[in-house]
Amino acid sequence: MSENEANSGKRFRLKFSHVLIILLLICIGVFVYYRLSLKSKLQARIGAIRAAGYPVTCAELDQWYKIPPNVENASYTIIDAFSYYKKWDKDKSEPLPVIGQAKLPARTEPLPEEMKVLIAQYIADNNEALERLHAGAAIEHSRFPIDLNAGLNTLLPHLTEIRTGVKLLKLETILHSEDGDGESAVRSAMSIFGIARSLAKEPLVVSQLSRTSCQNLATTTIEYCINRIEPTDKQLIQLIDCVHNSELISDMSCAFVGERCMGLSFFKAPELMDPDIINGIPAKPIVEIYKAIGLADADEIIYLDIMEGYIKSNRLPFHKRQEALKAINTRLTSTSQIHILLHIIMPALSRISTLDLRTIALMRTARTALAIERYRLASNKLPDKLADLVPAYLDAVQIDPFDGNKLRYKKLEVGFVVYSIGEDLIDDSGKEIPTVKKEKGDSWDVTFIVVR
Repeated sequence: MSENEANSGKRFRLKFSHVLIILLLICIGVFVYYRLSLKSKLQARIGAIRAAGYPVTCAELDQWYKIPPNVENASYTIIDAFSYYKKWDKDKSEPLPVIGQAKLPARTEPLPEEMKVLIAQYIADNNEALERLHAGAAIEHSRFPIDLNAGLNTLLPHLTEIRTGVKLLKLETILHSEDGDGESAVRSAMSIFGIARSLAKEPLVVSQLSRTSCQNLATTTIEYCINRIEPTDKQLIQLIDCVHNSELISDMSCAFVGERCMGLSFFKAPELMDPDIINGIPAKPIVEIYKAIGLADADEIIYLDIMEGYIKSNRLPFHKRQEALKAINTRLTSTSQIHILLHIIMPALSRISTLDLRTIALMRTARTALAIERYRLASNKLPDKLADLVPAYLDAVQIDPFDGNKLRYKKLEVGFVVYSIGEDLIDDSGKEIPTVKKEKGDSWDVTFIVVR
């Protein structure tokens, strides 16, 4: 090989190595730009949340969950009630309905005497707890003493107590109804709604699900009572106002705000939220690599966009929410499984929103049915149509939150049914959800039925 050829080869090799270096620098530059771009987008989204007045950290969330200064706090009275609660052992409580395994009789059947005696004994044993529950339910504002700084590890012992308390109040309502004491029955049913109100501002999904559960139980308790007693017009008005006010405080937005803060705390330190190993592989090194290459930030941006979608959907008219929720759910399910942290932390919030709509539908059927009872009390007959209730008994015919049309009403052979078509958007002519066995593929409506 000549000297000129050798020098030419060296120059070629030098130029080739330069190209490699340049390509490497370009790759590094693109990656740095990508990472900085992700950080910028993430900070912009977090800044927008703060600018809108919402919390971002769990510490901010703890401060955001508050009640007006110098007002009475219902939570302390409700918690105090359980220092007087006398729990029956399993064998003794099993024959009780609601608390135990016994089933309440159908709406047209009387309460067995043996069951009534047992309920009366249980209520007598817990009279002091019940009086404090009534007192707590009457207080407007509530902030339970929980520490949201703990994030996903926040302890919520009061939710178990509340579930017990509303069941206790339901049994008291049933007992008063069987005794024909309409005034006391109405008071007890209204107190269940009051206990539900104590959770209205607690910014956690599980708390808002407990709130809807209390409202559902309160509404079905009213349905039980109305089929066994004939309240006065004054008592019916009290119940109508109570149900209406309970709908007004029904809002999942605070749960979504709290869920978003919990999610952000997860993305800040995902390795702390899970066990030390995942499928036998050390979690921390994997998470650190995942964060380093930007996937964690990408997941967090998608998460914030989806959570913003949930919060915005809650501002839409009721009947438009399901379509919005479907779109959000489609985006989530179509997001690549490579976004591991996103799929770990993202709950099924669309289903939670649907459950809230069902609760609102149930309360609207109850409010309408109570107005029908007022009409019957005044005219000694049922209305031919719901429009007959306006304006004397209702400001307007209630709207079905699922399809935006008016609630359905149908006279029965004895009595009537008011119903919403429910989330399947199928009109089943007021078919009641079965209490025991549900057939696969079967459907039913959200109903309030009065038989008399």
